[in-house]
Amino acid sequence: METVKTASFEYLISLASENPDGGYTFVLDGEEYQIGDVLEISKIASDHGYIVIY
Repeated sequence: METVKTASFEYLISLASENPDGGYTFVLDGEEYQIGDVLEISKIASDHGYIVIY
């Protein structure tokens, strides 16, 4: 049986930390990403198998 993972977009944004030199550090499922804009979070979450709820 496959597990369905869901997360609200607001929650995912709360996982991003703003970097002093610009951009954000986003950690999901133990993997760290350096992103330029929080809108990239949806794609990353989808790649991890999450259904993002807006």
